[in-house]
Amino acid sequence: MLGELKKMTLTGYKDNALQQPTGNVYTAVVNPETYTLNDEIQSNQEQPAGTSANQPAFTRIAPRKLDFEFLFDSTGALQGNGLGVALPLSVGSQQDVWEQVEQFKKTVFTFNGDTHQPPFVALEWGKFRFRCKAEKVSVTYKLFKPDGTPIRAVAKVSFVEVVPDQLRVARENAHSPDLTHIRTVMAGDNLPLLCFRLYGDATLYREVARVNQLVNFRSLRVGQQLFFSPIERGVKS
Repeated sequence: MLGELKKMTLTGYKDNALQQPTGNVYTAVVNPETYTLNDEIQSNQEQPAGTSANQPAFTRIAPRKLDFEFLFDSTGALQGNGLGVALPLSVGSQQDVWEQVEQFKKTVFTFNGDTHQPPFVALEWGKFRFRCKAEKVSVTYKLFKPDGTPIRAVAKVSFVEVVPDQLRVARENAHSPDLTHIRTVMAGDNLPLLCFRLYGDATLYREVARVNQLVNFRSLRVGQQLFFSPIERGVKS
């Protein structure tokens, strides 16, 4: 079985903690056929004059980058195969291509006057989740009506991963004796319960909410990652 069709969804946020939605959401008309997830170790390649070689010195691990192509289509060709059954990767759309492209760019790329920067983006496709910001969007229009209206376009998109400082520090100190915990919210989880499991003290939820910049600690999202810093026993906020 191929399983249930899941559409790639992109949701815009004002903050990197993904707590303040911009109100813009884009759902793919057709899921990407492939995507490329890039990991890169950056090194200092400089070497003294008069030498023939140099041992590369580690500088940093660069943020991960995600590249893929989006198809925008309003030809009607993707609605089905003539038997009333949707094509495997198609969800169809009644919007014209210009509307699809503008909604996509509004969600992931358009400058936000409130935050003075483009939006942060939560990209979700099945079990794959990526917290990111758009780095580049290049749209190629491919098919047109006689009046010049585009009816198909392909966007090449690059996203760079955004990791809040709390999560970054936790990952870098993953082997520290004072282990920092990162937990993914599951169905039925709530902040006091998670604090009780990790700290043995449910009342520490206020401190955890503050560290994670949670505006409303009662509204946890399934799949959301929370940072639990080391807290001394008996110390409460």
